[in-house]
Amino acid sequence: MVSHSDARLDALITIVDYGLKDVLKNIFKSNNAPILLLTHGKGSAKSVVYEILGYGGPKKIVAISVQTKAMSEYLIKQVNNHIDFSKPGTGIAFTINISSISNVLSKICIQAEENLKLGSEDMAITSKEPYHLIITIVNSGFLDQVMSAAKKAGAIGGTVVHARGLGSKEAQKYLGITIQPEKDLVMILTPKDKKLAIMESIMHEVGLNTAGTGICFSLPVDSAIGVLDQTEDGSAS
Repeated sequence: MVSHSDARLDALITIVDYGLKDVLKNIFKSNNAPILLLTHGKGSAKSVVYEILGYGGPKKIVAISVQTKAMSEYLIKQVNNHIDFSKPGTGIAFTINISSISNVLSKICIQAEENLKLGSEDMAITSKEPYHLIITIVNSGFLDQVMSAAKKAGAIGGTVVHARGLGSKEAQKYLGITIQPEKDLVMILTPKDKKLAIMESIMHEVGLNTAGTGICFSLPVDSAIGVLDQTEDGSAS
């Protein structure tokens, strides 16, 4: 069953330098985050950029958690309190509204908020900003082409997560493409007014009719931290 309850649920996505993984894990663990996924990612910047910044490296830790809106605001504030996002190359964190979720998971999130006893104070760390998350899925090895196209249209950086595709025979029949299992999932956080140009540039270079056979879509972002300090570092994407 899918829940459409009045309880507002968010996905909080945090991408930080891999050296901060224990700090990030402790934040979510100490606050009993109800649903959490941790995985590895890679920033799009070249090594020389990290040498100039004097901090971190291309390896990233990516955390995706699901919780109520109130708990999401609390967690993003805790992340901001424990990690200095003003330092170039540190990372970003942002929230995306979830429209529907299973009844069981919805109850788990609501119970987690009640157990945390958040109180009634205003916990929003940032006002809603017109950012969008662009997600591009391409054949493995096409990250440079994706980022080159995106930066031509105004993108700052991106974070890639390696994945595996499971294409159907219908996709091969109707789209005329061969599904390559190894995929790169590239995440780019960008202001709303740059979104369309970036997506069009990416699809022109690595779209379905190219060797990259890429697909691209975007999601609206509610709030974000770290974006004002974006540099060429891929973690600030």
